[in-house]
Amino acid sequence: LVLISVDSDPKSMIGTAGSFKTCHPALLHAASLLPSTSISESPSQATIFTAKQVVAKRVFFRKGEGKKRHRFSKEDELGKTLDEANCLYWATCLMSLVYIFVDEMIETKTVKATIADQVPRLRLVHAAVAIPDNTSDHTGAAAYLLEEKIEGKFVKYINNNSAVPAHHLRGFEEKIGLFLCFSQHVQHRLTNEVVYLSDFQGSGNLLTDCQVMTGPAYSANFGEGNCTEAFHAFKSTHKCNFYCHAFGMQPFSSTATDV
Repeated sequence: LVLISVDSDPKSMIGTAGSFKTCHPALLHAASLLPSTSISESPSQATIFTAKQVVAKRVFFRKGEGKKRHRFSKEDELGKTLDEANCLYWATCLMSLVYIFVDEMIETKTVKATIADQVPRLRLVHAAVAIPDNTSDHTGAAAYLLEEKIEGKFVKYINNNSAVPAHHLRGFEEKIGLFLCFSQHVQHRLTNEVVYLSDFQGSGNLLTDCQVMTGPAYSANFGEGNCTEAFHAFKSTHKCNFYCHAFGMQPFSSTATDV
């Protein structure tokens, strides 16, 4: 068991409410961590328990006049929270797939050596689902998705229904957006056109709240943000960019190509 404090006061909410979740300040009490959860600071062993600061995200839905936010029942809230955690898990795996592909291309000198310096090194935030020990306590029996806190300017790189970078990106943020579009292309190809990520957002080298995109066969697996229409349109909306060309990704026959 781990002791967690969450400031659930709406006035303390971090940023504005998203499409499905609110974000709140949280604190992991180190004294409550068991020896098995006190993991080394090695990057390869880092977890939510090694994060310097964390936030707690809670799911909601909108209904009624003015589309006000409402909380789910305990059972539904846990299910929705697990859906969000599942997306993070898959996003971590799919981004790892991209970097395995990229690093193999660099190590085998299949691409120019200068390309390596232009590859942004990104990762998903560490996260965990927090379930209350005493679920009979209706006053505080909320399930939360704990994530390491992202500092700095928050950036939306690619929208959920899009296969191109957001129009407002400039400088290094635009480079990240282009790399993430290339990542979509790699994921789509290496999974035999079964899945890719979208709705990329974050700051610095950290990403969060990515959406897993699939066809109808898996539409119920990754929450309400899984837009199957956008998935089917991917081949016609993706535009190959500098990274696609550098790493030998073949354009789809019906897509345009950007420099």
